[in-house]
Amino acid sequence: MTLKITQLMISKGFGGAERLFIDMSLALAETGVKVQAICHKDFVKKSALHHPNIDICAVNVRGVWGVWSARKITHAIHEFQPAVIHSHLARGAWFAGRAARTLGIPLAVNLHNYVKLKYYRDAAMFVPGTEDQKQYLMQHGIAAQRIQVIPHFSLLNPADQLPSGDNACPVFVSYGRMVKKKGFDVLLQAFKMVLDQGLQARLIIGGDGAERSALLALVEHLDLASRVEFHGWVEDVAAFLDSGDIFVLPSLDEPFGIVVLEAMARGKTIISTRTQGPVEVLNEHMAYFAEVGDAASLARTMALALGDEQLRLDKAAAALASYRSHYSRQAVIPQFIDLYQRMISRAAGD
Repeated sequence: MTLKITQLMISKGFGGAERLFIDMSLALAETGVKVQAICHKDFVKKSALHHPNIDICAVNVRGVWGVWSARKITHAIHEFQPAVIHSHLARGAWFAGRAARTLGIPLAVNLHNYVKLKYYRDAAMFVPGTEDQKQYLMQHGIAAQRIQVIPHFSLLNPADQLPSGDNACPVFVSYGRMVKKKGFDVLLQAFKMVLDQGLQARLIIGGDGAERSALLALVEHLDLASRVEFHGWVEDVAAFLDSGDIFVLPSLDEPFGIVVLEAMARGKTIISTRTQGPVEVLNEHMAYFAEVGDAASLARTMALALGDEQLRLDKAAAALASYRSHYSRQAVIPQFIDLYQRMISRAAGD
C-alpha cells in the first residue's frame, strides 16, 4: 500500500525552513511516497513542488491564522487521507494541529527555531534537526519519547572530487536572506580587514532582503566595490558555490543552517561562526570557526584559511565525506520514513 504523507508549510517567503519543506516533499516523492504539499497560495517557490507524486494544495490564508483557512486545510487533508501530517514552523503546526485533532491523524512537527510551544500542543512527535533543539524541547516539558532528532538534508548531489581553486586570488562566497541575523555586515567588515593585511581575495554574496541597501552602502563606505560582487537571489545553488573556493557563514543565529550542508556537498572549505546548528554539524576537522558577531575573529579565520591551502582542502574533504554519510537525501529520508511508520503503528495501537 502506498504511503501517503501531508507536508504543510504556510509561508510566503523562502528560507531554510521553506527549503526543507520543498526538499522533503520532493525527496519523499522520489521514493514513491504520495505527498500532499499544502502551502500558501503566494508561496514564492510553489512551482518547485511540481512532481507526479505531489498533490499541491495552495491556500489563501487571510490574517495571521485564519479560521476559514483552517477549515479548508482540514477538508483538503480529509480528502487526501494521509497516514501522517508533517508540519513546519509555528503557523503550520497550528493549522496542522487543528486538522490532526479533528481527523485523528498523527502529527509530526519540525520547529526550525527556538520558539514558544503553545502552537505545537497537538503534535504526536517533535522532529528537531539538532540535539541542542532536543534539549530545548525537554527543558520545556516535552517527553523524550515524543522527540526524534533527524538532521536536515540537501538534495544537492555530492561533488565527485574536491574542486581546484584560484590560488592567486581565492574567492569567498556566502549567501542567504539579507537580514540582520545573517551577519553579512560583519562579513564585509572582516573582508576589509583581510584585504588590509595585503592578502588577495574576492567576495561574492548571494541573496536578497531588507538589508541589501545597507550592505551596498557599507561596501561603498569600506571601499570594497572592486572586490565584492552582489550576485542577487541564488537559483542554482551548486553553480553559485562552484564559483567560489571558501564558503563563509557569518550568521549571528543559525538553528541549523542548510546552506552549510550545501557547501559540504560541493566540497567547499567552510568558515562558520559558532552558532547552534553549525557547531553540531561541523567540527574542527571539517571547518574553521569564528566567534559570533566578531569581525576581527572572522577576519583572522579567513586569513588562516587563505594561508594554508592543504589544511583547507583537508577540511573540505572531511566535510564532503560527512555530507555523504549523514546529510544526503539517501542518508536522511529513510529516517523520516521509519519515523512515519512508527507513528502509524503507534496510532493503530491506540
